[in-house]
Amino acid sequence: MKKWTAGLLGGVLLIAGATPAAAESDAQYEVWMADQGTDTIHIYNEDHEEIDTIDFSDVGENPHMLLFDDDYEYAYAANMGSGTVSVIHGESREVVGTIETDEGAHAAVPNPNGETVLVANTPGESLSQISLDHENGEYEVVQDLDLTQVDSLQNEDEFPDHRPICLDFNADGSKAYVTIGGGGLVVVDTEELEVIEQFGKEDVHPHGCGTLLSPDGSEMYANSGSVDDGYFYVFDTETDEMIHKADAGGLDTHGKNFTTDGKYLYTVHRVSDSLTVIDTETKEIVAEQEFVGDAPDLAVTSPDNKYFYVTLRGPEPATGTHDMAGDSPGISVIDVETLEIAHTIDFTGIDGTDPHGIDIRVIDAGSTTYDNYQFEGDELPDTAAGVPFSIWIALAAAGIGGALLFGKPKTARS
Repeated sequence: MKKWTAGLLGGVLLIAGATPAAAESDAQYEVWMADQGTDTIHIYNEDHEEIDTIDFSDVGENPHMLLFDDDYEYAYAANMGSGTVSVIHGESREVVGTIETDEGAHAAVPNPNGETVLVANTPGESLSQISLDHENGEYEVVQDLDLTQVDSLQNEDEFPDHRPICLDFNADGSKAYVTIGGGGLVVVDTEELEVIEQFGKEDVHPHGCGTLLSPDGSEMYANSGSVDDGYFYVFDTETDEMIHKADAGGLDTHGKNFTTDGKYLYTVHRVSDSLTVIDTETKEIVAEQEFVGDAPDLAVTSPDNKYFYVTLRGPEPATGTHDMAGDSPGISVIDVETLEIAHTIDFTGIDGTDPHGIDIRVIDAGSTTYDNYQFEGDELPDTAAGVPFSIWIALAAAGIGGALLFGKPKTARS
């Protein structure tokens, strides 16, 4: 999993005091984005120029999530429309294998052990584990878990359905944390492929996603969101205990990632079109940006922490359970020091487009890391989560906002 950073817009409310970086980045990387509406993988260089595409029309329908392994050698595309997972060799762009899993393959996440991929089949209400033999080009499903048959998930009040949505692993890959669509989260032993811990919908609300391991491996973050709310959750990866739950500060909370030092978590919200920054030590929201693009969905940061790439959904979403359409589909490139939109890759006018999965293929991480930001002063009070940016502006104009929140950018990986 990858990382990302940020700074904040200023004025009296947020004072952006970032010092411009002294050196240009020497990082080399590619941004891979899956347009699940047109069945196309788009590839961009670090200058945001499209350098290649991969036609998935004869490979898999609705490539939904797309994730690279830790070595950036292979990418895994979960094809939700065809219930398959495709393995792509990053350098050659060649699809080296496509494996049938179950209905609605939503997310295919490579295990850090490098030996398997775990797949969340959403409508199929199951998990599939794929073994990897890249040397011989052999890939096969070796285990399945039918979540409808798990004894601990039979309480309909706690688990109205058993649709797995998103997942991530603990540091050694022995456990996976999987969100459930109707509400809830399960912890799965990946060797035996069995549920070892569960949380119902009162603990983890419906439409959960955004599972992400903290850089130090000690905590697993998750979130959930609807048109009316957004929450984030933190679990201790040693005990599997939920240690924090709070308002995420926006509506339909979805894609997120950490800064490289793990100090902050950035989260985008599809319905409120916004971004919030969470201090991972205090678990408090310390900054927010009211607009980062229309219907922001998934996100990834560049290896030099300079840009934060966010997919923007199309006007006719190819997948989804509630209102998540956007009028300006494409990719929003956010400057991490200011949170301003530095560039937009515009897909408006492309028939049927629906940008979704996104990840980075790192070629050379380079020697320059943009780290000229920090958040200082008083933290936002709990009641600030979800408060419209316009209200903070009004408070600032009245001389109140500056007392509530003072921000100055310094340093700090869907």
